Amino acid sequence: MKAVISGYYGFDNVGDEAVLKCIVHGLKKRGVEDITVLSNKPVETSRKYKVKAVNRNSFKEIFRAIREADMVLSGGGSLIQDKTSSRSLWYYIGIMIIGKLLGKKVYVIGQGIGPVEKKFNKWLTAFVLNRVDGIAVRDHLSYDFLKRDLKIKKEVEVTADFALELAFEEGEDKVFGKILDKEGIDLLSQKYFLICPREWGNFELSRVELARAADFIAEEHGYKVVFLPFYREDVEESDRIATYMKVPAEILTERYELEEILAIIKRSQFLIGIRLHSLIFAFISLVPFIGISYDPKIDGFLHSIGEESVGDVNSFTAEAIIKKVREIMKNKEEYINKMAIYLEDLRKKAEKNFEMIFK
Repeated sequence: MKAVISGYYGFDNVGDEAVLKCIVHGLKKRGVEDITVLSNKPVETSRKYKVKAVNRNSFKEIFRAIREADMVLSGGGSLIQDKTSSRSLWYYIGIMIIGKLLGKKVYVIGQGIGPVEKKFNKWLTAFVLNRVDGIAVRDHLSYDFLKRDLKIKKEVEVTADFALELAFEEGEDKVFGKILDKEGIDLLSQKYFLICPREWGNFELSRVELARAADFIAEEHGYKVVFLPFYREDVEESDRIATYMKVPAEILTERYELEEILAIIKRSQFLIGIRLHSLIFAFISLVPFIGISYDPKIDGFLHSIGEESVGDVNSFTAEAIIKKVREIMKNKEEYINKMAIYLEDLRKKAEKNFEMIFK
């Protein structure tokens, strides 16, 4: 069996690369060895995941890959939305259309869906999704959007994000040591907490509030403040927030591989995150975390584990973060035990992405 995977791959986005790693692993575990990924950096993707890869911007290469495949997998991530741009939505919908026109099985897997706001985009998305061979979404908010807003008639399964299936590899201490050498900082002699920011039209006041919260937490608990950027522009956002802080903060500026990111998170005391996969990585590491919402996908994930964000990215307060930190630290063991139960359940749901394809 030959598979083509379509998603936001080859852009150095740690969250999306984690998703791809899990999809490739899951397919190979089930005997699918001929895998082609549509990537922005096909040579790097091919080397890293031991798969075939083609340029996601070359229609000729995409057409040839899909023509030679048996199935097209669209996912995971948040591909079906027009908040970023209509062009992005049309691209991913277009891949599905090519797949169906060439008579291939097409599956939407492990995705967060929406928002899709423009009238034409809603019609196009519903038209195509009602004709794919299977749909699996990673949260109930996506399910509700498909059924209520897009009026999708096909069966839709609620599964979970692929990244929840990540497993920790051996040699964590060695990996962590390399990180310290890269940055030239000390994260061993002092406990630290992480902030994983994301620029999303943030008001300057939001940066001030996050800086205030970081200062208070550092002084109350004696923790070092460390910014962990997931994407290149996150470094600049980290610097903007840090300029408002009174206590010194470390900003990790190097480009890190997935296992390095996980090692940093696993050794932290807790994490404040705006990027979805920073929250998911903390969750699978059983490290307490606090989410700030910039998109429905944050709320969808938090809802799936019985949690809520401390507010929208443009309206949260330092007091809301501090209150949540105190609640978690006061009942930390109980909190971690609760997360462990949710993690076991969601990992089983993540497996259902593959069950839908191979049933």
